[in-house]
Amino acid sequence: METTLISTIYDVEPVMICITKFSPKKVILLTEDNGSDVMKESEETLANAFGRFIDIKSQETVSNDPVKIASAVAKAIEKEKNFGNKIVVNISGGERPQALGTLFGAYSKHQFLDRIIFVDNSTKEVVDLPILKYGISSTKKEILKCLIDGCNSVKKLSTEINISRGMTYNHIRELRDMGLIDKELLEITTAGKLAII
Repeated sequence: METTLISTIYDVEPVMICITKFSPKKVILLTEDNGSDVMKESEETLANAFGRFIDIKSQETVSNDPVKIASAVAKAIEKEKNFGNKIVVNISGGERPQALGTLFGAYSKHQFLDRIIFVDNSTKEVVDLPILKYGISSTKKEILKCLIDGCNSVKKLSTEINISRGMTYNHIRELRDMGLIDKELLEITTAGKLAII
């Protein structure tokens, strides 16, 4: 089974450390739509150093929307899993929204991952991060999706999902406790959007 490294990028060093450690056959570099010169130079350095031996692809992501980044990462993970590859996700580089979006995208496809890692800047050691999952039921996911689609009342939600209003209230309370629905309004939060990717 071949390994695919999906990696944020800023400085070239953390990605090179990951390539050396995991010997991937493919590297997907998550670039930013307004990437810096350092990021572009790092991409070029990697292509020049490893491009003859490793399939290196760039996948541009938006720079400041963790939900869109997470969605793009989740799609990349699914695609690589369909090829039968082991998948390692590296969140060492890029801006915070990109690293967080990448991490949450990885969590949404936790079942397909071999590892999530981070390269410590000071020690240059690869640190394994826990592979977490959101752990929400299919009914709670349906409620969140309905909120995105414009259901804005308990009555509409219970009818759409075909559960009692009492159960709908219970799910809403639990989703609020998890931070996936706004505490005061019947609206999905950014965390809720991330949880249903």
